[in-house]
Amino acid sequence: MGRSCNSLRSELSGDGSVLQYEIKAMMLKHSTPSPQLIGMALLCCLLAVSAEAQTSRIKRISLMTPDLDQSISFFTRVIGFTLNYEGTLPPGGEPFLGPVFNIDASKPIRRALLSTSTEARGLFLIEHPESPAPDPDEPTDVVTVVEVESIDNTLALAAAAGAPVSETVTDVTPEGMLFSEAMITSPGGHAILVYELSNAP
Repeated sequence: MGRSCNSLRSELSGDGSVLQYEIKAMMLKHSTPSPQLIGMALLCCLLAVSAEAQTSRIKRISLMTPDLDQSISFFTRVIGFTLNYEGTLPPGGEPFLGPVFNIDASKPIRRALLSTSTEARGLFLIEHPESPAPDPDEPTDVVTVVEVESIDNTLALAAAAGAPVSETVTDVTPEGMLFSEAMITSPGGHAILVYELSNAP
């Protein structure tokens, strides 16, 4: 046997043909498979399933804002998020935030985590007084896309909050679902594309 899990995983990262050939050869050699051979075969199956099941997943979007309280209010009251946590990190509390956001992590940092009904803690807000304001003359580099229950209600709430709202566009998805979408610019300058799905008539 003498085979490590790492070597097995390495061979399975390809098509696994070499390992499959060795297993078949060992089974032909032994008329009655030994417990070790059976265990090796089971391990190979588990590793193969694990390799095929691995996939990337977008967990959350992180946005910087000059006013955390204002952004929390907007995302909860207008867009429909729920607030999970809001607090202030002490100086050096999470050093990785410094290089990630290119800010001074040696100072206190206010941040918040928010959720939708389908994605827990899917939005991370971090407050910084020098958060860059969007330039309307330049392309938008980040757009947050959020499904809402009622786009008309969401746009009405956004307009009432003084947020710029685009025209609503309606089309049909490749799956045959009717969708309506529009762009909202939050008070923090974030581009938010909201959409509503419904069954096509």
